[in-house]
Amino acid sequence: MEENKKYEDVYAELERLVAAIEDPKRDPSTIGEDVKKAMEHIRWCRDYIRGSQTQVEQLMKENDDE
Repeated sequence: MEENKKYEDVYAELERLVAAIEDPKRDPSTIGEDVKKAMEHIRWCRDYIRGSQTQVEQLMKENDDE
């Protein structure tokens, strides 16, 4: 997945994939690739959130030190 993507874009694509996966009319044999992509998006979002959390914690620590 590209590093320059925005969280909102990745999350929107994840929502689209989930809707496609959950579609009761979809042939179950075709879901595998979307599940794989969804898992990649979930990992990317988790990493993004963890990175943001680390930045916030750093800023709070720096503010406490002042």
